[in-house]
Amino acid sequence: MNGPMSRPNNAAAIRGALLVVVAVVVGIYLLRGTDTPTLDSVPAASPTTVQSASNDAGDEADATDAATVTTLPGISVATSAPEQDEQDETSDSGSMVGFEGRPNNEVSVQVANSTTVRGAAGRTTDTLKTKGFITKTPINMKGTALDRTRVYYQPGSIIEAGDIASLLGLDPDNDTFKMPTDLSAFPDVEDPHILIALGIDTASAE
Repeated sequence: MNGPMSRPNNAAAIRGALLVVVAVVVGIYLLRGTDTPTLDSVPAASPTTVQSASNDAGDEADATDAATVTTLPGISVATSAPEQDEQDETSDSGSMVGFEGRPNNEVSVQVANSTTVRGAAGRTTDTLKTKGFITKTPINMKGTALDRTRVYYQPGSIIEAGDIASLLGLDPDNDTFKMPTDLSAFPDVEDPHILIALGIDTASAE
């Protein structure tokens, strides 16, 4: 009696075991399938975060380089400072505005007559003496008579030369000159601050 009934039971048990095995295999496959996107998403997010951090660091470095320049280790100077310094140093460079000459009683003057007009140097010397200048002995100039009076000055006396030129009715810009190195045309010159070489224009007007 047991033989014929046992075959259907064995077949059912085998089918049940196969179903369990299939179910386990399908479950494992599904579990692997659902885990795969999760594992791939982790490295995808990582590069974005790292790139953002590096860009921020680069921007900060660029801003720092634009603001300062390092000349020596541990020493930084602002890039705008040299430009400001250069403007401050050159704002009044070479200007003589506001300068005044020395008092007349500190300036020595000598007059040389280049013309044939007698007494011209003496009369000009007297005029300068009344203005308080230290006057030297008037002398005669050798050579050809000058058409226009020339006012020569020693270094450091250019302002005083301009003042004397104006006093004599001359042009302080065009009638004043540096003292010549060769003074052979002026015998008995006494090394004054200002040397006036009278020309025909001034001598004739006296």
